[in-house]
Amino acid sequence: MKGFCLRAKSESEDCIKTYIMKVQKQFGKKVKFVRHDGAREFATNSLKDFYEDEGIEQQTTVPYAHQTNGTAERAIRTIVTIGRSMLHHAKLDKCFWAEAAMTAIYVKNRLPSPKIEHKTPFEIVYKSKPSVKHMRVFGCRTYILTSKEKRLKWDPKARAGLFLGYEEVSKAYRLYDIEAGQVVISRDVNFDESTFGLSPTISDEDVDDLDFESLDIDNDAQEPPE
Repeated sequence: MKGFCLRAKSESEDCIKTYIMKVQKQFGKKVKFVRHDGAREFATNSLKDFYEDEGIEQQTTVPYAHQTNGTAERAIRTIVTIGRSMLHHAKLDKCFWAEAAMTAIYVKNRLPSPKIEHKTPFEIVYKSKPSVKHMRVFGCRTYILTSKEKRLKWDPKARAGLFLGYEEVSKAYRLYDIEAGQVVISRDVNFDESTFGLSPTISDEDVDDLDFESLDIDNDAQEPPE
């Protein structure tokens, strides 16, 4: 399963084209057909030309009959349910829905399924079991190490954050820097999996006593295409 969080529907076209070309190049196989609900962003003239050039059959479902695209609808419903539960457990606002959804997909791709002989989707695609030793509880408190090069003499060793997910390109963690109010990427993190939400953080003195370990995320395989 693969998911994308777009800022606008107009981004759909480039996203679809890029992903199809990536999958075909990575696995050396042609995409045979694309099925969608007929929405405008999925049926532009440019996309139609792209499908024709690539020899891809375009299939549309019956309007207002979501069951005709049951596999995709069930997958979306599952991810929304998991993501909502993760946000609730982590005491986070729904503004973090995209991070929750992407992390839910990441986790689901690494869970065994009875539909594929109790193997994981990751294993089916890459013929090897995924590593889970790096996985952490969504939304838990983190302390993000500030590198010595960026840290002044009297600055704290780390800054408080929240764990949001996994950055696979750089094999690192996605974290919300509470003070800066933005998402950052880091491999040097201390996790407190018993604390959630934007509650008070520990003192700078206690931060200096924390142990930090640089972790590699996953094995060398890439994320499953679908």
